[in-house]
This record gives sequence, C-alpha cells and structure tokens, in this order.
Amino acid sequence: MLGEILQTSTDRKIIHNPNLIFMKKPLLFPVLLCGLMVVLLSCRKEPAGEDIPAEAELSFSGVKSEPGRLKNGGPLCYIETADYAKVVINGTEYYPAVYYLTINDVTRAYTQSIKLPYDPDAGNEFTVEQFLLMGDQQTPDDMSDDIIIAAIPEEGSEFAPYVTTPVDFTIVVEAFKKNEVPVQVLCFEPDMYESFGFNWFAIEEIAIMEQCFFGDICVQNPNSYIGSLYEQQAGPLQIDMPAIFRIEVYRNGYFIGDHDNEAWLGEGQPLCIRYKDYLNTPDYFDFLLYILVRKGNYFEYVLFKSWSFADGETIEDGNDNVVDFAMGPCVQNADFTLPAYMNIPDEGTCKITTCAPGSPAGGYLNAKLSGLPSGYDVENGHTATYNLDHTLAVTTGTEYAIEFYNPLYAAYGPDFLENEQWDKIHWLMNHLDWYPGHTWEDIQGALWLLDLQDPWGGAAQGGVPALSALPHAQQMKTDADAYGEGYEPSWGDQAAVILVEEGEPPSAAHPNLIVTFIELTQ
Repeated sequence: MLGEILQTSTDRKIIHNPNLIFMKKPLLFPVLLCGLMVVLLSCRKEPAGEDIPAEAELSFSGVKSEPGRLKNGGPLCYIETADYAKVVINGTEYYPAVYYLTINDVTRAYTQSIKLPYDPDAGNEFTVEQFLLMGDQQTPDDMSDDIIIAAIPEEGSEFAPYVTTPVDFTIVVEAFKKNEVPVQVLCFEPDMYESFGFNWFAIEEIAIMEQCFFGDICVQNPNSYIGSLYEQQAGPLQIDMPAIFRIEVYRNGYFIGDHDNEAWLGEGQPLCIRYKDYLNTPDYFDFLLYILVRKGNYFEYVLFKSWSFADGETIEDGNDNVVDFAMGPCVQNADFTLPAYMNIPDEGTCKITTCAPGSPAGGYLNAKLSGLPSGYDVENGHTATYNLDHTLAVTTGTEYAIEFYNPLYAAYGPDFLENEQWDKIHWLMNHLDWYPGHTWEDIQGALWLLDLQDPWGGAAQGGVPALSALPHAQQMKTDADAYGEGYEPSWGDQAAVILVEEGEPPSAAHPNLIVTFIELTQ
C-alpha cells in the first residue's frame, strides 16, 4: 500500500510547446526518443618535434533497447534502424555511419568518428547545433527520402523542458586527453560508457508516455457545493458534475510532479499527463488521484484512488485513450467507479457513556461525540455505536481524543482498517429488514462473529447474551458470508464511520475499533 512514499524536490511544471521540429509526422504517444552522452577525443600524441595534430575525433555509441510503440501498435523510433547520424557542429554538417556491436549479449550503437578541426592556440570551442539519427529507407545513395529516427530536441521545443542540455550547446576540446561532455535528452542522467579506448555519445532510449483522465463527481445535494470551484463551471450545480481533481505522479517511490485540471474547471477536455519511462531500467509508477470535495464547511483535495503499474504499462482506459472515473452512483460504465463520499471529520472527542443495554441511542455502546466543527455528516451529541472485537475492553465515563476513518476507502487509512470485512458489515447493516424483531444484541453478536482476528465463541460477554439466546445473530453472520462479499453502500444506505483512539499506530495488529453508522448523503 502506498502509505509512506519518499519525496524529493522536483520541478512541478511541464512546459508545452507544439513546435517540435524533429519529427516529420505529428507526435502520438508514447513517443520514443534517445538519451545521449557526448565525449570528444583529441588525436593521439605525436612524437616530439612534430606538429600538433589539427584534428579531434568524436564518436557515438549506445545500448540497444526494445522500441516503444504508438497507441495503434505501430513502431515509431527504432535506434537499431538508424543508418547514419546527421550532426551539425559550428555550421558544418557531418554524416557518420551508424553500426552495431553485441558484446556480452549487450548491443551498442556506434558512429564512425567525426574529424573536427583542432587549433592548439585557440579556445577550441565547438557548438553542437543538431544531432539526428537517420534512416536511409534502403536507398543509401539518395538522401531525399531519408527519415529522422531520433533527435536531441532544440531549445524552445516542446521536449526541451525534459532535458538539461538541448541543442545548441558548446563543447571544449583539450589536447592529449579524453574530453567528456555529458548531455541529457528528456532529462535522464546517463551512464558513462567506455569501450575500445574511445569515449562517445551513449544512446539510451526513453519513452515519453501520456495518459489522460476525466472524472465525474456525484453529489446528492448540489447546494452543498455553493462557494466551491464547481459553482464556476458552465453548467449549474447538479447531481453529476465534471470532477475537479489533481494527480500526483511517483516513479520508483519518488515524487516527480503533480497535475490538475483547475484551469478549465474539469470541463471540456481531459487532464493529460506526460511522464518519462526509461526503457533500459525497470520503472514503477504510482498515480494518486485527489478529488476536490466538501470537507466540513470548506473544500479541499482528498485522496480517493491510486493506480500502480510498471514500465510501458498503462491504466485501463476502455480503449478510448481516456481513463474515466466516477465518484458515486450517478454514472454508468465508467472505467473506475469509486464509492460514494462521506463528509466526516478527521478528529474529535468521544466518551462512552453506557455499555449495554444500548440506551439511550440504541446500540451496544452509547457514545457522546464533542469537539466536532459544523458542516460534517457526523455531529456532536449521542450516537449508537458497536465494538468490533469481543476481547477488547471498553471503559465508560472517560473522554478520549479520537480519529475518524472511512472504511469505504480503507486502503488510504491505517493498515489495520484492512483487517475487517467491511463489505459484509455494510451488507448486514443495510439488510436488517431481513430479520424482523432483531435487537442491538443480535447486531453486536453478528459483528463479533464476523471478526477475522478472533471470532466470538458465543459465550455471554459484556452485557451481550450467549449466542444460543440470540434469535438472529448466527443467521445474520451466515447471510453476510453468503451475500455480502463485495457489497458497497450507495446513496441512502447506511455506511460505517470508524472511531479510533488518537495515536494508534497504523501497523497495530488489532486496535479497538468503535463503529457507528450514518446514512450516505454526499
């Protein structure tokens, strides 16, 4: 589970510029480009008394990777199909051939050396103005039909923000030593490759991936969103509105950026996110979805969903290239339907005033809640609650600082929330009409029977009679097992709100969980 994700500082903006000049066809995604490391070599040292050589040599190599593919399945960028490179340095075009060597099952691409003029009395600065990998279309004597396979993006182009050194860039050659000048394409940190006594550009493939998202938020009371950004949408506040949301992106556990659709209020277009997939190394991605919802009397982004996938995988999108989701029951056939929202506080105070026989509120425990701000679905006052574990003691008359949790989104709370059968508990509480004449004792007994950690053995305990004396508890548990798996409450149903003493460690094996039930109205 995504509980503890390391974060590093990073640029949180992606700059878009449609004027990328390297591709002859419109770019589709994922797009495959190449990462490069530049190295210049001076000539060999001449014997004493002879002139300094008037040339320096430059060559390229790289590790072969599997190619990326367009969404329609066609190949876009094969480093291995490059026949030559077109390199422009100080206004001069060079066309070194590209060839491939496999050493220890690793295939690397190389170019022939480029001869650069060298003047020992000058600064020997060279400007790399263009670097393209080219395919000759099997017509090596005719360059008119040649195509660009890959390129270093130019400064100001759409992909320039992804690199630290777009072209143009300047390199300096020193005599009688290896001259290494690393550059980055699409912002990757290249390894430095050496072989056969040469240094070179190391070519590594990187796929630029794109995934697009669109969502709906379902609200039973649209007026509860007066004063929010939703009120600024073109349509009136209504039950089904385009969701305003943001997505945090992590690669290998490190934060690499977040993106939101506030600028267009979620309307009219999806939120499309571009990110880099390094094809030579395994990458694992997490996308965290935060939706703007009412929280008390205010509005904030709350985590509702996460997706995890590896390398070139993408999130299920129904084959329309847009991952669409709906929070609540108002949309059919979304790629992802999220549970209805509960507007509950984060913390408050609770005092158990009565432990059995369930008065005055009607549950096993009577809890008095206090310290809760207005605007939430849970309010100050007395409420009927139940205890999910028959072995844990409950102390009456003492006030406790508590934290509230929503079991419909248990994956985004403490680990211990996932140890309970919330689907079966919700099924039971929404089918109590199956058991005419049931009492709070039946409900409490059934909840104890559903406990996975230490199910109730049936002996009388804590004011609850023996199981043999309860007319419905065993049947409730049996039916919940038979019909409750995967059950999720919707509008108008009863949903659990969990009360846990403040400071309970998230990894606690079996803390004391007090639960109350409220009607889903959001």
